[in-house]
Amino acid sequence: MSTTLTTEDRWYRVGAKYPMPGSLGYDYAPLVGRFKFHTPSTGATSVSFASTKYDIYEGEYTPLDFGYRFLVTSESTGYEREWGDDLGILTVHAGDSLTGSVSIELMPDRDYYLWIWPRVDAYHRMAPGTITVTVDGIYGAASDVTASDGNFGSQIPVSLAVSTEGAVHDLRVSCAGRTETLLSRSTATSCVWTPDLTTYAALLPNAGSAQAVFTCETFFNGNSVGTTTATITVRFAQGSLPPTLAAGWASAAVYNTGTAAAGITVYVQGFSKAEVSFDSSKISCKNGASVASFRIRCNGVTVNAAPYRTEVLTGNAEILCTVTDSRGQEASETLQITVQPYAEPRLTEVTVFRCDSMGDPADDGQYYSAKGKGLYSSLSGQNSMTLTVAHKRTEDAAFGTEVTLQNDTAMVIGTISADSSYQVRLTVTDALGKTASVTVALATQHWAMKFRPSGMGVGFGKAPEHDNCIELPTGWVIRIGSTVVVSE
Repeated sequence: MSTTLTTEDRWYRVGAKYPMPGSLGYDYAPLVGRFKFHTPSTGATSVSFASTKYDIYEGEYTPLDFGYRFLVTSESTGYEREWGDDLGILTVHAGDSLTGSVSIELMPDRDYYLWIWPRVDAYHRMAPGTITVTVDGIYGAASDVTASDGNFGSQIPVSLAVSTEGAVHDLRVSCAGRTETLLSRSTATSCVWTPDLTTYAALLPNAGSAQAVFTCETFFNGNSVGTTTATITVRFAQGSLPPTLAAGWASAAVYNTGTAAAGITVYVQGFSKAEVSFDSSKISCKNGASVASFRIRCNGVTVNAAPYRTEVLTGNAEILCTVTDSRGQEASETLQITVQPYAEPRLTEVTVFRCDSMGDPADDGQYYSAKGKGLYSSLSGQNSMTLTVAHKRTEDAAFGTEVTLQNDTAMVIGTISADSSYQVRLTVTDALGKTASVTVALATQHWAMKFRPSGMGVGFGKAPEHDNCIELPTGWVIRIGSTVVVSE
């Protein structure tokens, strides 16, 4: 960077207190200029400088050739102590403009002093008018600015590291197209920026954050010597501008479509889902924001898009319903879901026996009495149950027609053969199509011994049902003495 310095108030009269450098010690001593500068901590460490104009007071004397001597030291006094050899002598004539420059390698991040004085070749009375010196790449380095990410509506500390003694700076911040001045020609090394929540909310209706750029411009002797910047992210803290929710903005309904509980309007354990719907007219977003999305979460599962349905419910549940606006601000409500307990139907107290037509027990009866008690889940009165009975001869493959029974009420069914054994099956079925069955064996009429009509089979303790067989009732064994020789 380049800084122009006006040197009028930075010249020292050389005399007894400040001996002339070199061999010059005249009564009419010239003035010596001293300038302090600080090298940057990073980047170039070289310095160059040049005098661009000078004036000579000639009076009655004839102008003589002379030059300027440039010297750099690391101390503020004792300019006679040179930093190495002469950095350069540029010879000019009175009224001329001095051009050129001299460079030297310097250490980074250190104070240095630049001395400039006329170097004359003979007695000469002179005084500088206004001498302007341009220092390139070294003097008046811009102050560093640093800040960390923050939130709208909260304080954000800003730090400034001043690079040059005597420098002042302006500090501005730009965010969302708005620029604020935080410091003006200040020497402060810190300040606080509090970005107004309402102001920036209006500027950012569709964004949850924005970049803020701090610009520090440094001035020395009224001249700008450069700028530094720092960029941070400023966010709308969650909950700072939440949407306002009116009653009924989110509601849940039973979803039994496509299931065995399709005709039932309550939540059924193990069958039902809950489907949530949202009413945007009951949602008020703040400062120009709009509704961006919805989501639900139930039993650890999140749904981010319509249809907003839970998994199958296995018990009472909570559904967290959330709306997010265009700034990313959220508002939520929890819906409570009551699920009706459900268990598959079952049969108890089943009784089946041979009987006569009046239902009285009869070993040779051509009827049977059937009774069972079916149990099922009520589902708030929306479930129902049917109880049926069917029979078949033991050797047949399929049961006959189902006959409806009254629950927990005996019914006489016939006719059947006294000489055949049967399987009798009672079945309970609920409105969801779930069933439970109990099958009971119905034996033939009891006989000590009975032959088949064809004479080709005999039964002991029962009527024979097959040719070429000797038959015993279920549970009988054949013994020889105390030894069982045949059993099931």
